Amino acid sequence: MSEINGAISISINHFVTNVYVPNKKPILFWDTCSLLEIIRFLYRKGDVNSYRILNKINGLIQSDDLHSIASFLTVQEWNDHQQDVINEIENSLIKTGTYHKNTIDTINEINTTTYQSERIDNKNLLNDLERLADDIISKTHFIESAEIADKALQRVALKIAPSNKKNEFKDCAVWETMILLSERINNVNQPGDNQNKIFYSVNTDDFVDKSREPKQFYARLLTEASVVDLICCSKLDEVNNKI
Repeated sequence: MSEINGAISISINHFVTNVYVPNKKPILFWDTCSLLEIIRFLYRKGDVNSYRILNKINGLIQSDDLHSIASFLTVQEWNDHQQDVINEIENSLIKTGTYHKNTIDTINEINTTTYQSERIDNKNLLNDLERLADDIISKTHFIESAEIADKALQRVALKIAPSNKKNEFKDCAVWETMILLSERINNVNQPGDNQNKIFYSVNTDDFVDKSREPKQFYARLLTEASVVDLICCSKLDEVNNKI
């Protein structure tokens, strides 16, 4: 996995006119940290089904049956943190292998068995996940819009989610970009066009109301999303049910 170099931002109108209208397919909008989550999902409560879903998503993107979208802010987020995430996963795999070996050794000592423990940090898992992330990024449209700046700043000033906990302009800009994109898509859709528009964020600190059970996006965000027929997801299985 490498830095995103030479990425070109496109406007919302350019995407709608030149990408979406000629090929009306569902849209998956990745939050800034969601792409990085591809290579660390196993250490974020993920499992083999998570990998299957990510593989399915990639297949749909590569076949142009799903539009992959992200804010242009994601490019900087990726470049600033991708190496740290790689190092984190490398170290985690080594630790996991060590814990497993020590556990097996202890079980063998107690039960006089001969179970074996293999190293897992040398199975190319990280390389495979990096390739998966790179594949998805290679067909992701990075959108930038000056139209959303005032609305994003207003959210920060008024402490409206996703800026109700901290003054995070970036999260507000991402949200307002997706809302505006959804509006523009709705304007060009015809009766019978029912392609889902999905916003996927793993940033549960700023987008999800943890005081509610079951946990879900803040009510204010869900209301805004419903107006433009936007689906909000914080888990891969939720995305899988909507694509």
